[in-house]
Amino acid sequence: MAVDNGLFSRFVALVEKEAPVSYQYGKWSTRCWRAMRQFRIGVYSRDFDRIDEALAFLEQNCGSHLGLEPPAVLVVARAFDPDWFGSLPGSLQFFLLNQVVRYAVERLRHFPEVQAYLADEQALTISEIEMVPFRRMLAGYYLLQGRLDALEGLLAAHPDSFQGSGFEGTVTFLRGDTAGAMALFERDLEQLQEYAGPEGNFFLGITGLFCILALLARNGEGDRDLIRRSVAIVLARCQGCPEEVPFRFLDAYVRSTEGTMPDMMQLTEQLAVDERSMTTFIAVLALYWIGVEIPAEFRQALLELHRQARENTFAWLAMETAELLAVIDSGQEEMASVAEAMRAELGCRSICHVVTPEEEWKQSLQELIEVTRQAREPERTTRLVWLVEYVDNTLTLLPKEQRRTSSGQWSKGRSIALNRLMQGTGFDYLTAQDRRVCAALEQVGEPTSRNGGCAFDLEKALPEMVGHPLVFLARSPSTPVELVAGEPELVVEQQDDVLFIHFAQDMGEGNVAVWQETPTRYRIIQVNENHRRVAGITGRKGLRVPMAASQQVLDAIGNMASFMTVHSAIDVSTEGQDVTMVEADPTIHIHIIPYGSGFRLEMFVQPFSHDGPYMKPGKGGANVMAEVRGRRLQTRRNLKLEEEKAREIEESCPILDLAIDLEQENEREWHLLDPEECLQALLELEEIRDRVVLEWPEGEKLAVRRQAGINQLNLNIRTSQQDWFALTGHLEVDQDEVIELKTLLDRISESRSRFIPMGDGHFLALTQEFRNRLEELILFGEKQQGDEEEIRIHPLAAIALDDLTRQAQTRADDGWRRQLEAIREAQELVPEVPTTLQAELRDYQVEGFVWMARLAHLGIGACLADDMGLGKTLQALAVILDFADRGPTLVVAPTSVCMNWEREVSRFAPTFRLHTLTGQNRDEVIRGLGKFDLLVTSYTLLQQEVELLETVQWQSIVLDEAQAIKNAATKRSKAAMRLKARFRLITTGTPIENHLGELWNLFHFINPGLLGTYKQFNARFGIPIEKHHDRDARRKLKKLIRPFMLRRIKSQVLDELPPRT
Repeated sequence: MAVDNGLFSRFVALVEKEAPVSYQYGKWSTRCWRAMRQFRIGVYSRDFDRIDEALAFLEQNCGSHLGLEPPAVLVVARAFDPDWFGSLPGSLQFFLLNQVVRYAVERLRHFPEVQAYLADEQALTISEIEMVPFRRMLAGYYLLQGRLDALEGLLAAHPDSFQGSGFEGTVTFLRGDTAGAMALFERDLEQLQEYAGPEGNFFLGITGLFCILALLARNGEGDRDLIRRSVAIVLARCQGCPEEVPFRFLDAYVRSTEGTMPDMMQLTEQLAVDERSMTTFIAVLALYWIGVEIPAEFRQALLELHRQARENTFAWLAMETAELLAVIDSGQEEMASVAEAMRAELGCRSICHVVTPEEEWKQSLQELIEVTRQAREPERTTRLVWLVEYVDNTLTLLPKEQRRTSSGQWSKGRSIALNRLMQGTGFDYLTAQDRRVCAALEQVGEPTSRNGGCAFDLEKALPEMVGHPLVFLARSPSTPVELVAGEPELVVEQQDDVLFIHFAQDMGEGNVAVWQETPTRYRIIQVNENHRRVAGITGRKGLRVPMAASQQVLDAIGNMASFMTVHSAIDVSTEGQDVTMVEADPTIHIHIIPYGSGFRLEMFVQPFSHDGPYMKPGKGGANVMAEVRGRRLQTRRNLKLEEEKAREIEESCPILDLAIDLEQENEREWHLLDPEECLQALLELEEIRDRVVLEWPEGEKLAVRRQAGINQLNLNIRTSQQDWFALTGHLEVDQDEVIELKTLLDRISESRSRFIPMGDGHFLALTQEFRNRLEELILFGEKQQGDEEEIRIHPLAAIALDDLTRQAQTRADDGWRRQLEAIREAQELVPEVPTTLQAELRDYQVEGFVWMARLAHLGIGACLADDMGLGKTLQALAVILDFADRGPTLVVAPTSVCMNWEREVSRFAPTFRLHTLTGQNRDEVIRGLGKFDLLVTSYTLLQQEVELLETVQWQSIVLDEAQAIKNAATKRSKAAMRLKARFRLITTGTPIENHLGELWNLFHFINPGLLGTYKQFNARFGIPIEKHHDRDARRKLKKLIRPFMLRRIKSQVLDELPPRT
C-alpha cells in the first residue's frame, strides 16, 4: 500500500538522507547492513538497478557480516507473505524464489510456505509461458525430497514445461528403469539440440548428474566417451554453478576407470570449501567408487548431511546418505536399516550401487609416443614376450601371450599360468629359446596354489634369456630390454694411503647375479669358483691394503683380469697375458627411454667403444680390463676429461635443469615429463651432435632438425573474391629442403607441439612464437579444398595476422596494402563527439564513441558489451548521430526497451527524425526514410516486417540487447541477418565470450564470415574451448574478436560514475 500511494518513496528518501549508503567508505558492517537495506528497498520498490547494485556488493563483501543466508531469504522467506509476493512482477518473483529455493536445496533448509506457493498455480498470477521456470524449480524441490509421485504428477500435467529438461528421465531412472530412462534422456537431449543448434548441449542442472549416473549404470559401448564429452560441455558453460564440483568428481571416477589418476588433493580441496548438499554426497560417493579411503571428516560431514536431510523433509537425500554411510562402513547396520526402510517408502532405487567400486585401483600411464617396433612377421599371429622387473638385485620374469590385431599391431598381452608353460602343450608359437627358458620351470608348491605351484629356477632361466629379442620392461611394456652376458667387476680404489679392493656389486649367494648397467640393459653374471674365491678374500666390506704393498696387488690384479673385469686406480701390468691395450673412448653417451608419461635420460661413457661395458663419466677406476667380443682388453680412462665432457653436455642442454633430477651421488639421471621436453633436449643436443652419442631402445628413435623461425617463412598475398585475400607460401628449412605452407599447416594441425613430425621419427623445431603465429593462421584462415594451396583470409583477419605478415618475408598486392593502410588511418582517426548530442559524455564513454566511430569509418561492425548502467545507449546514440547525414538509422530493441530509446533519442539527439512502426502506414514510413531519420522498432516487428526492412540500405543498424538473436535457428535471428547496413552495432550487457554459440551468431551479424561458418567455428574454437578447456584456443579467439568488441565493467570506471543520491 505504501509503495502504491508514494508514501514508501518518501520514507526511502528520508532514510537515505539521514543514513546514506556508501559502498566505498565507512565501516564494513555499516556498509553491509546499509547494502542489505538497499536490497530490501529495491525489492519493495521493484527497482532492479538498486537490487543488482546492492546484491553485487553483498555477495562480494558481506558474507561474514550477514551469514550464509542469501538476501532474498532474509527479505522474503523468513516471513513469507503470498499475497504481497504475488503482486510482484513475474521476473522479480522468479529472481527471488530462485535464490530461496537454491539455498533450501543446497543447505537443506525447508520453507513450507514458499513451497506451497510454488505448488499453488492459482496464486502465481503470471502467464503460462512464464510458468516454465517456476515449475522446473518446484520439480527440483520434489526430487531431493523424494516426492516422486508428486513429481510425476507435475510432469504429466505440464509436459510442455519440461521439454528438454531431463526430469522425466530422472524419475524413470530412480524408479529403477535404466533403459527407459536413457531413452527419455536421449529424447530430451535431441530437443535441446534443436533449440541450441549443432554446437552440442547437455543438461546443466541436477538432471545432468542423473543422466551421467544413468550412463554409468547402462555402461554401454561409447557411454564413457559420452560422459566425458557431456561433462566438458557442462564445465565450459557452468563455471561456479552448484553442480560443477559434483560433475568434476563423476568425471574423475570415469577417468580413474581408464587409468588416469585423479588429482585427489585438488578434488578434496574443492570438497572442503564447497559444503553444498549434493556436492558432499556425490563427491563422497565418487571417492568410494574410485576406491579411496574416505577421511573421517568427510564421513562426519556425510552423517551431518543425513541428519539435516531427515529433519528438513529431504527424504531422498536422507535415504542416499544413509545408504552411502552403510556401504563405506560395514559397521553402520542402523544406517543400512534406515536406508532400506526409506527406499521402500519412497519407491525408488539407490544410486550408490550404480557401479561397483574396484577392489584395487592403480595408476596407469598412457604411452604418448608410438614408434616403429620390430619388423613385422606376417607368418606369426601369436608370440610370447617376457616382461622383467628389477628389484633388490633380482630380475623377475613374467611371460605374456600377445596376438596380432587387425591393424597389424601386437595386443597388450595376457598372462599365462606357469604350470601351463611347464606342461608345454598348446604353445606351438614358442621359439627354441622360449622353450629353453621354460625348461627352467619347476614345481615348488601345491598344484592348487598360484601358477599351479610352479616357479622359475632363475639360475637356469636367466642365462638362457641372454640375447632374447622380446624382453620388455614390466613398468613400460613397450620398452625393449637388452639382456647380455657379463662377468663380475672388481674395483681397486686409492683412498689416502691404502688401496681399497672390492666388487662393484654384491654377487649374492647364488651362481647367477644380475647387474643393471643402464635402465634397459642388464648383465647376467654367471659366478664361478674363481669369483667366489676372490669374493671370499675381499669379503662383503672389501679389502684394504697399504700402498706399500701395491706391487703385490698389481700382480694379483693382473692374474684376475683373465677371468673378470677390473677397474683399477693404479696401473696394472698384464705382461705375459693375452690382453690387448686399447685407447679409451671418452665420448658421452646419453640413453633415452620411455619413462612413465615422459622420458628418462641417463649419461654414460663406453671406454671400450661400441660393445664394451657402460660406465659413469668421471667415476670408477682409471684402469679397466674387461672381456669384449671374446677378447681381453685393457684401457686407461681419462676420468678428468670424461667429467669435463659431461659438464659440457649439461651446460649445452638447459632443459636438464628443468627436468626432475633423479641423480644420486652425481649419477646423472633425469626425468623429462613428456615427449615435448625430450624433443627440446634433442634440439639442444643437436647443436653438439659431434660430441655426444644418443642411444634409444631398439626400434625407438627421435631426431630434431635445427630450429626454424618466422623470418624463414615466405608469404605471397593477393586479393581474391569479395575482397577476401588468398595466401600462399613456403618455409625454407635449409638450402636443400622447402616445405609448402599448406603442408606445414596440416602437420601443425596434427600436433600441439612446436616440434613438427616430418616422418621416420624426425621432427622440425619451430620457435614458440612461429608456432603461435601459424596456429593463428589456421584458426583465422580457411584452407581451400582439394589440391589448391591457397589459404583464404577474411579482410578483417588482417588485423590479427599483422604480427605474422610483418615478420615473414611477405609479398602482397595493392589490395592487401590498401586494407592495412585503411586500418592504420582508422586507428589514427580522432573523431569529435557530435555537437548536436545534448549530453556530456564521461571519459570512458568518449573512448567507446571513438572506438565505434573508427570501426564505422571502415564499415566494420562493433559489439559494445559494457556492464549495465554504464550508458551503452548514450554511446550508441553518439556514434549513429555522427553518421546520420549518410542515410537512415534502424534501432531494434526488446519491446520493453523501445520506449526508453524513444525518450533517449528525443532528449539527447533531437536532430533525429524519430519514427516507429506502431501505426498502419508502415509501408509509407519505411519508404520515406532518409538522412537523419531514425526508426525504432521491436524484435517482434522486425520478424513481422523484415521484407519491408530489408529493402532499405541503412547507414547504421543498432541491435540493443542483442542476445535476443543469439540463437541462429530462430526466425528473429534469420530476419536480422537479412538487413543491409554500412555499419552494424550490437549492444549487450552479457559477457558473450563465455557463450560461444551465441558469440558466433552475434558476430555473424556484425562482421559476417570473420569467424567462418558455424561448423568451422565449432571445430576451431567451440570444441577445443568447451570440450578440452583449451586456454590457447580461447586466447586466440579473444585476439581475433578483440578489435571488434569493447567491454568495461563498473569497477574499471568507478571513479567516473556519479554518486548515488
